[in-house]
Formats: sequence, structure tokens, C-alpha cells
Amino acid sequence: MPKSVYDRGLLKPDDIARLQRVFDEACRRREAHPESTEARELALTLLALHNAGMVDEDMLMEAVGFRRLEPKSA
Repeated sequence: MPKSVYDRGLLKPDDIARLQRVFDEACRRREAHPESTEARELALTLLALHNAGMVDEDMLMEAVGFRRLEPKSA
């Protein structure tokens, strides 16, 4: 039986969740539909960055052109 992506060490659940959060936020800020060509390019970019070793969520957000918004102080 072939090994799953998790068993091969390609992407772990935490990695997938992190990439999904960044993807969703970037699509929202760009007003890009998740099924659009722009979103596909964004997803490929995120995967390439992750595979190159960039795993910090804030760094990924900055790399795709967005800094995480800091919550406003009360």
C-alpha cells in the first residue's frame, strides 16, 4: 500500500492548516476567488516557499505581499 503524504513527510496536518490560513487570508485581501487562476498561482507560491523552508506563518504572509494586521489596542 502506498504511503500517505503524512507518512512520507511531505506535509503534516499543522503545515496544511498554516498554509490554508495564509491562503485564505491572502485570497480575502486580494478579493480573489479560491478557484481563480490568481489563487492557484498563490497556492503554488506558498507551497514552493514552504518546500524551500519558509514555515513561519507571518513570513509566509509577508512573502505573498501582506503583513498580518495587529489587533488594535482598546
